[in-house]
Amino acid sequence: MPASAAGKLVFFWACLTGVVAGHAETLFPPPVKGERLVIVAPHPDDEVLGCGGLIQQAVAVGAEVRVIYLTNGDHNQIAFKLYSGHLLHLGAKEYIGFGARRRREAIDAMSLLGLTATNLVFLGYPDWGELQIWRSYWATNKVFTSDATRTNAVPYPEDYGYRHSYRPQNAVADFCAVLREFKPTRVFVTHPCDANADHRATANFVRLALLQLADEGLQPQLNFYVVHFGDWPKPVHYHPELGLSPPALLLDNGDWMNLPLTPAQTETKYRAILLNQTQTTTREFFLVAFARTNELFATIALDRVPSMPAGPEPDWRKAAHAKILTIVSEHSQLQTNLPAVSAPETIPLEAVDFARQNGDLIVLIGLKNRLGKHTGVHLTLFPYQRGVPFAAMPKVEMNFPAFGNFTVQVNGVLVRNSGVIVTSVSNRFVVRVPMRLLGGKAVDHLFTAAQGHWGEIAVDDTAWQLLELPAEHEREKHD
Repeated sequence: MPASAAGKLVFFWACLTGVVAGHAETLFPPPVKGERLVIVAPHPDDEVLGCGGLIQQAVAVGAEVRVIYLTNGDHNQIAFKLYSGHLLHLGAKEYIGFGARRRREAIDAMSLLGLTATNLVFLGYPDWGELQIWRSYWATNKVFTSDATRTNAVPYPEDYGYRHSYRPQNAVADFCAVLREFKPTRVFVTHPCDANADHRATANFVRLALLQLADEGLQPQLNFYVVHFGDWPKPVHYHPELGLSPPALLLDNGDWMNLPLTPAQTETKYRAILLNQTQTTTREFFLVAFARTNELFATIALDRVPSMPAGPEPDWRKAAHAKILTIVSEHSQLQTNLPAVSAPETIPLEAVDFARQNGDLIVLIGLKNRLGKHTGVHLTLFPYQRGVPFAAMPKVEMNFPAFGNFTVQVNGVLVRNSGVIVTSVSNRFVVRVPMRLLGGKAVDHLFTAAQGHWGEIAVDDTAWQLLELPAEHEREKHD
């Protein structure tokens, strides 16, 4: 079928079924001949769940496609044990074998969608470890070690990242190299608010790689898709007659667009999902729920942190606002994804806002109630400055307990004279961070996350936000 005819058929099907109604109302621009699309998957199967229909449409019109897998998915212990029949113990050799098996499953699934192995790039970094690597391995000589494969470097000879140590610099460098060579026009990656920690980290690695590549003139459109978010999507099981709507909590987190699929594309996507047999052993009911009449993609505009005039406190109505989530990352360094905590001290976040004033970064942290005995807030600030290696920039972590003094760590080291000033009033506190602590006034972007917790149980968080910090002299206009 000619490319133009294929596009008209998809559009006709959207109009005929009314698939747009009740979902993302804006139609997502379908692929066209000459485009170059990159699909980034944290694990094998994420690419077909989020983009299986998109890939088919791209192939049909003659667009070029690359799929980049950050991991081989070699840590899904329950699925591997049930699939293999070895319920008591699996060793490192077996987990590496399963990583190789998932690689083959991905190749088979993508073949069904029209791609060949030459369209796929496997980086081979560790499953269930990416957010730890992102958070804790930038400014240290330590290397992350997988507790499944017992390796600290990519163990797969056929993978692009073979023998690359498990360091965040290496993952970003690999992304940059692949993207630089392919020169995509559009990039697709998991949403930064996806509840899976590897998915969040993957979004960070890709956004960082694109920041670095922007200086080389490579600026593809960045699109996000969701796989894990609470009990979404509902209902589970295979319902090819139903459409997907964005998760309710993410409706205002990005501009959502709808890509209609034909019945044939939905059915082919369903069959491709089933080829991930190591995963369907335990989660077929969930995985096949993504084979619907449409796929969803979001674009997220960067919030600019405004520079406010001198005064006692910024006008917070004009600040950059972080999205508060009640679903937290399931693999973060805190115990997470537990049933809601009903203790009276549980204090969820209400607001995390950012502004610049008098050479400082100002952060407003609002709580629905005062901090209780067992509650606290953790704030992370990872600055980016054009032309400076990200690993060389300070990685700032702050803890605000209900009682006692707050603490500031830079690159994992406690800093007693940080210059940070905290003013607490009722159920909110304002944190004034000197820009020198973040590397100076030339910092132009900021990766940040905040998390409220009760004991070691994470109650809610902001996920990871990427903010733009314009030069301080670029004052916003005020009334």
